[in-house]
Amino acid sequence: MSTDKIVSDLQKINPSAVIELFTLTLDNSLHGASTTYRFHAGTSLKDNGEIIWNGQAYTRFPVQAEGFQYGKGQLPRPTITFSNAFGTLSSILLQVNELTTGNDLTGATVERIRTQAKFLDAANFPQQKTSVTTLTPDPNDAETVTFPVTVVNVGGVNIFAINGFHNPVLTMKRASTYIFDQSDSSNTGHPLAIKSDAGGAQGTTVVGVAGNAGATVTYQPAYPSAPNDLRYYCTVHGNAMGNTITMNDPATTSSTAFTNTIQVNPFGTPDPTAEFKREIYIIDRKSAENRTIVSFELAAVFDMAGVRAPKRQCTRKEFPSIGLIVG
Repeated sequence: MSTDKIVSDLQKINPSAVIELFTLTLDNSLHGASTTYRFHAGTSLKDNGEIIWNGQAYTRFPVQAEGFQYGKGQLPRPTITFSNAFGTLSSILLQVNELTTGNDLTGATVERIRTQAKFLDAANFPQQKTSVTTLTPDPNDAETVTFPVTVVNVGGVNIFAINGFHNPVLTMKRASTYIFDQSDSSNTGHPLAIKSDAGGAQGTTVVGVAGNAGATVTYQPAYPSAPNDLRYYCTVHGNAMGNTITMNDPATTSSTAFTNTIQVNPFGTPDPTAEFKREIYIIDRKSAENRTIVSFELAAVFDMAGVRAPKRQCTRKEFPSIGLIVG
């Protein structure tokens, strides 16, 4: 139970943000059932008025509790008053008293739970839709480019010539199509391919054999996954015959789709351990009942007989040996 977390937060926010919850638990041996009723008297964002705390639903019910303050030398004996407008409490009392005449819920346990709105379960708050935005290449921006390829010897070294330029840096666009035409006989023995320096060979479509009529290598860089570190090269003679490829993204269109709904606490992070120390009381007696209200007087578990704390003070006048260390 994280009391420190509650206390530190009370220094930052208004105490009115404290949420007060109650449980009323019957004892099977006294009341014929072990039912637990959960309720609160505050406000709720849920249509049914419930507050969800630690996965349990607390019903909105008119209730007033007071007298929890500690007095000098006396444990608190709070009173709790329920609305009886619909006869709910009278009905419970009637059932209990059929088992034990005049019991009036004496011995039932009342728990007082206090936390803050920021720690409540996310289920207390309205659902929010989540969305996913997808970018799709604009088909109007796609291109199909054919590169005539020849092999030339420069200074005793064979290199690819693209569109007549000696092993130039190529610029490509993802989601487009690029066709390397290797039908010129100079390409014989120099099959062209595409690879990533980090990821290895890229998927291409090869038709025919380099240096023969109709021989082509087609590359379609995927959007958005085609890597940036691409190059064209000769599978026989290596990188020196080719050069790098600069990769760009095409123009895109966006579409937004709403997916599943989620619930979140907009005030903070749900934490079922962030609460004040729970206060546990026993119903000592019914103090009032009429058509509008039913009231009970509560007592601490170990104070059912109204014992003062401490029951008796021991002084050195009466007990001279108090505080002496006996060797």
